[in-house]
Amino acid sequence: MTADTLKKGQLKKELFAFLIITFTATYILNFVMYAISGPISAVPPALWTVTIAVNMFIPAAAAIICMLYFQKTLTKETKIIFAFFLIYALVFTIESYAHPIQAGSLADMPLFAMIISILGFLTLVILNLKKKWREGLTSSKLSFGKNLRYYIIIPVILFLMLTISYALNYYTGMGIPTKGFSPISYFIYSIVTGILYIFILWPSFFGEEYGWRVYLQDRLFPLLGGYKGVLVLGIIWGLWHAPLIAFGFNYPGQPILGNVLMILLTIVLAVIFSYAVLKTGSVWIAVLLHLVTDAIELPANYYLGISKDPILSFGIGIFGIAILAVFAIVLLRSSVWKLGEETPVNEVTEKIAL
Repeated sequence: MTADTLKKGQLKKELFAFLIITFTATYILNFVMYAISGPISAVPPALWTVTIAVNMFIPAAAAIICMLYFQKTLTKETKIIFAFFLIYALVFTIESYAHPIQAGSLADMPLFAMIISILGFLTLVILNLKKKWREGLTSSKLSFGKNLRYYIIIPVILFLMLTISYALNYYTGMGIPTKGFSPISYFIYSIVTGILYIFILWPSFFGEEYGWRVYLQDRLFPLLGGYKGVLVLGIIWGLWHAPLIAFGFNYPGQPILGNVLMILLTIVLAVIFSYAVLKTGSVWIAVLLHLVTDAIELPANYYLGISKDPILSFGIGIFGIAILAVFAIVLLRSSVWKLGEETPVNEVTEKIAL
């Protein structure tokens, strides 16, 4: 048996273990919540709002469990970031579901979880300032990486494309803003929301992106290649949302077509996010892109145009997905996808060689 066969066998074990943990935990949580609270309405009940947020922690938590089991050793710097994430996820979940300590909240964010998030963000910045510490983060894709200009270029392009898409709901008559059409208010609200999200909600977006764009991507791409890998990754990401969509999230009243559109959306976004990670070697650009995508949704609905038909619309409807697909197709022309097939998985090769 060759070393390459052994390596692929190991990658498959790590991949399937991650998928089993992630999907089992997510689906159980969502079906339990459905039994308790029923379907998700246009304005989700408090329990569903919390559950949707808790869902986002599961992929990274599963990835960390698998890394500790399969790899055994992690750098000190990596453990610090993982610890902040896990503590935040635990505290947020307890504060949001149980309210054990009436410490209050800020911007609907549980206070203690918010403090942990801010401290974690400052720690991340500090660890990236010193070369030795930064090197301790690099192997786990937790440093800020290389080609830092992409942290501006890709988020700005994505932001502008999404902005145009939501605005087209208004100009085509497919949607109307709930608070009145006001691009200036939209830009101000989006920028303020985005900045707040960076400081106090980064663990939520990290929770998804470390699972999908680091752990899963680094195993799919060597097994399937860059193009097939990102397609499968996008499908998996979409299927992970299936219970939420079926219960009324994003595409209310459309459990089947809604799931089809969600899979199309996640495939397109997977191309954009994965391209950015391959270019920078860092999970944080994917966290930023996911943050941008979510942060503008509410102000877009307020001040640009919320769709009348969730399927036949711009934004996250079929026409909005088509606009983003143009960007994704351009990115697919890059040679970076070939390099993604050779992405080293932390210690897998070394372990097999030994």
